[in-house]
Amino acid sequence: MSLPNAQKKSKAAPQDLLDAAAACFTEKGYAGTSLDDVARHMGATKGRIYHYFASKSELMQAVRKRGMDINFAAIRPAFDSALPPRAKFRAMAEAHALNMIEEQAYQKALFDNLHLHITRGTKPDNDDLMDEFISDRRQFENMFREVLIAGQNSGDFDIKTMSYALHTVVTTLNSTIYWYSPRPDETARDRQEIAAELVDMAMRALGAQTKFENKGIAK
Repeated sequence: MSLPNAQKKSKAAPQDLLDAAAACFTEKGYAGTSLDDVARHMGATKGRIYHYFASKSELMQAVRKRGMDINFAAIRPAFDSALPPRAKFRAMAEAHALNMIEEQAYQKALFDNLHLHITRGTKPDNDDLMDEFISDRRQFENMFREVLIAGQNSGDFDIKTMSYALHTVVTTLNSTIYWYSPRPDETARDRQEIAAELVDMAMRALGAQTKFENKGIAK
């Protein structure tokens, strides 16, 4: 499988600039964020932003691209592995669910970007960038689809309608974007356990036995 568009090299920008923009977009939304906000978050001037980007829209697209890069990087090792379908899906799903928690600012920026596209449309000069974004999301989902089809064929998953199953499990894995907030005393293990429990829910939705079911916990 060839590398998706989201992993191609693009105009380089400092990581702290993209991190600051993602944090601001998450806190205030795209519409409510100004380049002044991003500059203040970095402790810099707008001139530093304009050195790399001509507009807030261009900065948003760079954050979007970075977010998709992170998403592909999280699941690719498991996807490229020789694991059987069930184990491969679990590894990919746990990596993605954990990534949704640990990279929440970028993930919320991605969802905000998509929401703007759906509810307001895009300006003509942004159409190509949005098309690339939608294509990247489709390729990302298709990596999961490929594994689900293999699991369906092997009998590991009980799937009647593939599109329903795919979107149900992806929505489950993405759900922390709406309700998760880190606790002051939270550890890496706590986050891993949240991700694992979400994956168990997704596995049960696919008709696959989970560790909780093995312990006698009812579906």
